[in-house]
Amino acid sequence: MFAKIYLYTWLATAAIAGLFYVTGNMTVLAISVFGMIAFGMVFMGMMNVLPTILEHEAELRPAKMKERVVPAEAIVSIPHGAHSVRV
Repeated sequence: MFAKIYLYTWLATAAIAGLFYVTGNMTVLAISVFGMIAFGMVFMGMMNVLPTILEHEAELRPAKMKERVVPAEAIVSIPHGAHSVRV
């Protein structure tokens, strides 16, 4: 829900900025105001959207891994004394 509101807020801000540009009203003051609005919206997104993403991430975590069973044929025995060969 917050992500949709956030997206629509960005789209509305971009549309208004585009309207200012097309009509010739995009002055240095207007660019500064839109810059401050964009700066605030980035932090608004962090405060509203990130907790929602982190909440849904917990549902996507994989279940506990099952123990691997190694068949007896795969177990290789090391002869006595082979592990301490000196050169």
